[in-house]
Amino acid sequence: MNSTRLKSVCRLGLLLSLTCLLGGMAYQQSNSPIPAGRSASVVAILPIHGVIDRVTVWSVQRRLNAALEAGVDAVVLDLDTPGGEMTATLDICLLVKTQAPANTVAWINPQAYSAGTIIALACREIIMAPGATFGDAAPIAIGPGGISALPQTERAKLESPLLAEVIDSARRNHYDENLVQGFISVGVELWLIENKDTGQRVFVDRSEYATLFGDEPPTTMTPVGAPNLTNTAITPWWNTLFDPPNPGGIASGPQLTEQELQAEIEFQQTLPSSRQRLTADQGNQWKVIGQVLTDDRLLTLKANEASHYGLVAAVVANEKDLTDFFGASRVIWFNESWSEGLVRFLLNPWTRGALIVVCILALFVELATGSGVFALLSIIALLILIGAPALVGMTQWWDILFIGLGIILIGLELFVVPGVGFAGVAGVVILLIGLIGTFISGDVTTAETQRGLWIGLITVFAALFASACGLWVISRYVHTLPLFDRAILRAEVGTGDGPDVSSQSKLVLKAGDTGTTETDLRPSGRAIFGNRPIDVSSAGEYIAQGTLVRVVDASGLTILVEEA
Repeated sequence: MNSTRLKSVCRLGLLLSLTCLLGGMAYQQSNSPIPAGRSASVVAILPIHGVIDRVTVWSVQRRLNAALEAGVDAVVLDLDTPGGEMTATLDICLLVKTQAPANTVAWINPQAYSAGTIIALACREIIMAPGATFGDAAPIAIGPGGISALPQTERAKLESPLLAEVIDSARRNHYDENLVQGFISVGVELWLIENKDTGQRVFVDRSEYATLFGDEPPTTMTPVGAPNLTNTAITPWWNTLFDPPNPGGIASGPQLTEQELQAEIEFQQTLPSSRQRLTADQGNQWKVIGQVLTDDRLLTLKANEASHYGLVAAVVANEKDLTDFFGASRVIWFNESWSEGLVRFLLNPWTRGALIVVCILALFVELATGSGVFALLSIIALLILIGAPALVGMTQWWDILFIGLGIILIGLELFVVPGVGFAGVAGVVILLIGLIGTFISGDVTTAETQRGLWIGLITVFAALFASACGLWVISRYVHTLPLFDRAILRAEVGTGDGPDVSSQSKLVLKAGDTGTTETDLRPSGRAIFGNRPIDVSSAGEYIAQGTLVRVVDASGLTILVEEA
């Protein structure tokens, strides 16, 4: 009996001890100190979803300014993107490094490929949602036929600024420089090695591997996979992550101009690597863990791998986890506005092509009717074509100059020197160049700008073809609609021998009938046929008031006449 009681007491004591131990561990975990550099009271979340483009840069700039005005302590870029434009990506990285708070974190939720990866590396820390993925940030060329292979020289030219960007990010945020290059360049081979004494783990390429161990790495090696990621995470220099910024580092804030900041970044990229390359006499201090990246693929990582490699600080599933990550009391979302979504819609090539068609057709109908309504519609369409890209910095001064000059020359051809031809042709060509120019910005030798040029050419000329079809339809059929029948003073086509007034008081004209111009034809105006004023248009040169004219074509919407 005593033995039974003793066993019961021992079991109870053991149970209470385990309960206290687990409770203490849970208390310690829930109250684990948050690093001072990460701690924040108010956190701003800026979603960056979808393809990254010039509108994204404009939106991030606006929302970042709004967050700073609201007095937030930290900024989170909520990334869910398949990638985007290289220039826009580098501009956002510059915003992060020069205008965003030092406590800026990228939240990969649930994917950040290509441009998203480069932006994430620019942030001070990276966190990931469970099952999230990022990587595969090699530049690609997209032309009219889709994705195309890049020649070696062109690929190197595109990779150069991206490599400079991610290496700079690695040095600022204490990531392994060899590892981040694997996101950008195909052909990078990496092996994970560990110091036998300290347990420090680093990544070495083929050259450093051969120098360290005195032999080329084996051609076949078991990759470092998820089952092997249970060891201590690779965090060399991780303890310095939350130290105050190096006084010799890149300054932030408005005290430097954008050009000075860019020059400072370029200077930082010329500095030697933050880790000295290992030498042959250190070979006996290191052992090989496994191969991380082969030369036939780009680095793409899940959350567990990225955590093990020292790229990810935590796995954050939702807003509550995010609040706990910062120890914050409040989270504020700064979403993209409806106006930014509207600008993105207006910059879509299909939308811009439709606006060009509306502009041309409305101008044609205005010349035929003189109502003023269609002129206003044409002007509005043109202003949208110029204004939408101007908002995001895609319209340059020469684009506006060419568009304005083209309109002036076309106006001269129509109303001042009709029939000359040169002014009209030159105006159309210059106007088209200006419209195509709104599709591009930056260096025209880059693949990204050349892609924009192709899109502009295809969009503009497709719109011209659609406009030509629309003009044919209008000239043949639209006059049968009641709306146009009321808006346009129209001459009916007949088969009689001369002008006649029908029972419906409508004048019937045919080719060869004559009349006298009531106004100057520049090229449009009015002429008198059978004591009836009719809207007509000159088939050639300018015709003065009071001139005898002959009908050339009365089969369409406009009566064409020439001097008799």
